[in-house]
Amino acid sequence: MIEEIKQMLKDHKDALIANWDSSKQEQMNQLNALEARLKEVESKIAVRKVTIPGLEDEKQQFSFFRAVHAIQSRDWSQAGFEKEVFEATRKTAQAGLGAGSIGGYIVPTIYIAQLIELLTAESVVASMGATILSGLNGSPVQIPRQSGGTTAFWVGENAAITESNITLEQLALTPKKVGVLVKLSNTLIKLSNPSAEALVRRDIARSLALMIDYSALRGLGSANQPKGINLTTDINTVAIGVNGGALTYDHLIDMEYELAVDNALRGRLGYIFHPAIRRNLLKRKIAQYSGQTDGQYIASPTTEANFQSWLGYPYKMTTQIPINLVKSGSGTVLTEVYFGNWEELIIGQWGGMEMMASQETSDSFEKDQTWVRVLQELDIAVRHPQSFCLINDATYNT
Repeated sequence: MIEEIKQMLKDHKDALIANWDSSKQEQMNQLNALEARLKEVESKIAVRKVTIPGLEDEKQQFSFFRAVHAIQSRDWSQAGFEKEVFEATRKTAQAGLGAGSIGGYIVPTIYIAQLIELLTAESVVASMGATILSGLNGSPVQIPRQSGGTTAFWVGENAAITESNITLEQLALTPKKVGVLVKLSNTLIKLSNPSAEALVRRDIARSLALMIDYSALRGLGSANQPKGINLTTDINTVAIGVNGGALTYDHLIDMEYELAVDNALRGRLGYIFHPAIRRNLLKRKIAQYSGQTDGQYIASPTTEANFQSWLGYPYKMTTQIPINLVKSGSGTVLTEVYFGNWEELIIGQWGGMEMMASQETSDSFEKDQTWVRVLQELDIAVRHPQSFCLINDATYNT
């Protein structure tokens, strides 16, 4: 903006000089005064400028390939900017985050924003509206939640009002490491092809997103995993039958009702299920319920909008949900359906991502490869269990 104003002033002065006469002197004095004021403002901005690697030159971008090549070769001559980023991070990184030659090679979130955006887009739970808390520090991170509210009472004349209190709890998030191991051709790394680098970024984001989705839905809460929704205490459930059974619209209404009676039917509501459930619902016909012989579909699946309208809420699909569950030893294969307010699913992220590279892992030397390990520290938790409902005995082959 300042450069544009300076050019405009110059153009005006050139025009005055080209058509000069004494009457133009006052205009010239005004332009000179404005130019002097502009230089003063520009100098003050320059004094306040904070130099952070990469921010002073927006064209300078962090390169995944340049960083990997420098880490494994220990030659930083072509990765000066990446080295700056790592060294700046080392100065502020918490103890124990890594042990690389310049501080564990932590890439701050600001330099992997595109990767984070890809991860969010690839993750089903994130795209449904999960709350993502990035840049967390310390452990555990405590998130308050209300577990009980005040109560109103009828009060007699001159009688004391019965006391009640709001009850608060703390939801604790503790960092857990999720990692991806990528095998890259050394030739590909040296060429630093932007298209190839974008491909690798997408692959990393997709792998991390799959693991986040699985952990958010079905994490064990042990073995260094977060606890998923299906094992969270006090979530709502709807059972179809002793041995399971076909999912119907009645069951979807029941799931909605479970949240409604808990005053939790609000926020980013929607379903997550396996693609087999969508296929099963789309193939259902009126004849299956009414005894009619026509072939009219219940959901009238002429368009995706019609199907979502029939469901009543948005939905996403993921193959991370199993389709080989059994119940009561019946042998019938079953799957799960999740419904809830996905804002109440919290995904906490600590710092950026840690990168390490090696040519000495397994058979990487003989294959002229570099194996890259990417680690992220995060945790997943449900803020209010009453905001979710689970069916875990739905058949899908009918």
